[in-house]
Amino acid sequence: MKLFFADDSTQKSVRKGMGKLIAFGGVIIDEGHLRSLSAGIDAAAESFGVPEGEELKWSPKKKSWIYSNLIGEERQNCYSAILETALEHETKAIVIVWDTGRTTLKGNDAFEKCVSFLYERLSVHLEKTDSLGLIIADKPGGSHKEDEAFLENFIERTNSGTKYVPPDRIGLNVLTTPSHLLRHLQLADLVTGITTAMVAGSYKYARPLFEFIKPMFIQNYLGCVAGTGLKLFPNELTNIYHWVLGEDTFWRVGMNCGWSLPDKKWPYAENEFEIA
Repeated sequence: MKLFFADDSTQKSVRKGMGKLIAFGGVIIDEGHLRSLSAGIDAAAESFGVPEGEELKWSPKKKSWIYSNLIGEERQNCYSAILETALEHETKAIVIVWDTGRTTLKGNDAFEKCVSFLYERLSVHLEKTDSLGLIIADKPGGSHKEDEAFLENFIERTNSGTKYVPPDRIGLNVLTTPSHLLRHLQLADLVTGITTAMVAGSYKYARPLFEFIKPMFIQNYLGCVAGTGLKLFPNELTNIYHWVLGEDTFWRVGMNCGWSLPDKKWPYAENEFEIA
């Protein structure tokens, strides 16, 4: 059994022509690693003075202990230790990022598309590894109606799958719990938030930590992350895979073809921050 711990992220981009980003992603953890990974994250956080019960977040609240006491290089080092612990426990990752500046879908509609893309990639990964999976997500912070709508949407996927994948690999409807109670969800927050920051071009704090995340991403059978472990939408963003992941080819596995990156027919071909 493999468990996928999911979280969302929204960030403004510093790239020219890119709008607000909506992301949904997280980490895949084998059931045999759950307790030892949680203990390892606790130990890493404790070594930097993080109090017991303090929630680990990419963007900590201003009144939190981390925001006030773990600053600059100290926070970088703490989060590096946590991500390195995740790598040691064979953690895998999937993140979907949607640029609302280039599509007509905004808000919940864009988020639902991210959920669908993630569900498909998770299902294919579970099939390849001959595993069943469960999805655990941070409890929605809105009203009961929003919570119910979130769960009902996952029930539909669990019962019927999507256009491209059957509902064979996800054992139950998504389970939710407050993220401050579970280190695995806090790890999902770090992975999703750091990855979204990289796509947004906010490299200063994200880039050193992203080096620990890149090896976590699931890959296609050619060993590439672009479009699989990290999915960007719309396809106009394809060159961003080159700048963020360092990959020189984008493969459309289903079409059995690929393109060299950066590609001049898409934005960000000559400069990762400017439209060509």
